[in-house]
Parts: sequence; C-alpha cells; structure tokens
Amino acid sequence: MSDKFKVIDHVTFERMQQSSSKAAATTAVPKIRNSKYKRMTATSNFNLMQFVKVKQRGKSSELGKRVKIRKRIVVATKKKGKQRENGKAKKPSRLKKSILQYRQKKREEAQLEQQITDSVHKLMHLKVKDDSTENENRTSGLYSRKFRAYCNCCTTSDLKQYCEQLIRELNHFQRRAYAQNEIKARAHRRFVVGFRQVQNYLRINKIKLVIIATDCEHNEGDVSLDDTIESIKTICNDQQIPVVFAFRRREMAYFLYKKASISCIGILDYDGARDIFSNLMEALRKAREMYESLLKNN
Repeated sequence: MSDKFKVIDHVTFERMQQSSSKAAATTAVPKIRNSKYKRMTATSNFNLMQFVKVKQRGKSSELGKRVKIRKRIVVATKKKGKQRENGKAKKPSRLKKSILQYRQKKREEAQLEQQITDSVHKLMHLKVKDDSTENENRTSGLYSRKFRAYCNCCTTSDLKQYCEQLIRELNHFQRRAYAQNEIKARAHRRFVVGFRQVQNYLRINKIKLVIIATDCEHNEGDVSLDDTIESIKTICNDQQIPVVFAFRRREMAYFLYKKASISCIGILDYDGARDIFSNLMEALRKAREMYESLLKNN
C-alpha cells in the first residue's frame, strides 16, 4: 500500500475495494482456447472499413471495362398498293406476246451468229430483217435505232424541256392525290402508261396528248408494235390529238421513277400545268416544221 491510502479513512477504503472487485467480476470473461470457436468469432466480427474498400475495388474494375450498348433500329417501310401473297399473274396481251416472240427469235439468231464464225458471207445470210431495215434508214441520214421511222418530229431541246416538265408536274399531282385518297385518284387520273391503256382511253375520247418513245422495238407477227403505233397515230390525227416523239424508253421511265422501260404515255388532264402545255405545243409545232424541212432536203 502507498502512503496516499493511509490518509483515507478505513470506511472509504473498504468501499473502494468493493467497487474494484465488482468491476473486475463483470469485466472478466473466461478465455476459450478452442480453435474452432476462435474462427467463428473472427468471421462474425463486422468491419465497415473492409466492406467499403472491397466495394471501391469492385467499382474501379467495373468502370475500367467499356460496356457496349446495342440499339435496335426499326426501319418503317411504307407499303405501296395492294400486296397479295398468292395473287394471279396478269396474262400478257397479244401485242406483248408478239414482242416476246420477236425477242426470243432475235436471241436465237444471235446465238447462231456467234456459233458461225467461219466467214463473213455466212454471217450476212443470218442477219435479222430489222438490221437490214435499219441500215436502209441510216442511208437517208434521218433515222437510226434511237430514232425510228415512225417519228414525225425532231427532238429539239425546247421540246424535251417542256415535255419533261409536264411529265414530272403531272406525276407530282397524281402521287399527291393517291396519298390523300386513292379511290378518288384512280377515278380521276392525270395520265396513263402503256399502249393498251392509251388505246382504251382513246376509244372514249379522254386523251389530250400522247407521248411515244423514239426507240420502240421492231417486231414481226400478227400484232406488231409498228402497226400499233400507226393505229394510235391515225386515231390521234382523226381526233386532233397531238403526238410527241421526244425521249427514249429509259428516259421516260426515269421521269416517272419506274424501273421498267416505258414506251407510251397518255395525258388525260393537265390542269395546273396549262402554261407548260401551251409552251410544249409551240415547241412541237417548230419541231414538226424542222422535220418537214429535213425531209424535203433529203
């Protein structure tokens, strides 16, 4: 005992001893020397700092990786017209059949010409009649494969310009009408395409102008293409309908945004483009005068 405790009285000393003994009894925990219990107690302990460190490591590793996000792109396609899965195929007309037969005949003759290469004399005997007629027309200096003999006007720059403007303007009007109301647009068409449609509307006096390509094919058969063009020209002459020869088939298809070539277009209504139509008629008159002067000189 130190000298300090001797100063305190005996009662307080006993109280201090009692309090110290009680504190030692409450704080003293018997130590267990079992290794299994030590492992359990070690895992049961929760350390917040360890948990935060692990989370930080995981975040840094995830941020280091670049995640690619794939977006699904949906393309909206607008259906044009009726689409039938098992629809009936259109039967070709007599004129179309004759054209296809003539094309097949030309293919067969071309194959024969390729096989026979011994001499030039044999090749001359196997030439198509179309080639002979084209050679005769070329001697005149007016006609060629791109400008056939049925054309009765020159293809001037003004005629091409106004004719192209008229076709594009009417096509714009007709597409807009189809987008608004398809049933009314079919009943009031601005133009029709094809020899068959033009002949049908010529019979009921609905055509105002006919545009025919300058490079239509020459074919042979019961219903030839040249005979069809001549019949259309005679009907137009009787009804005083102007006929224009300005473009080739591919050019006419390009103006109407078509893939297949177009040989004939019939104008039914040119309201909204009357100025262009009047300019076209003036250019057509000059082109016919130029063509007649060329015929007289030759």
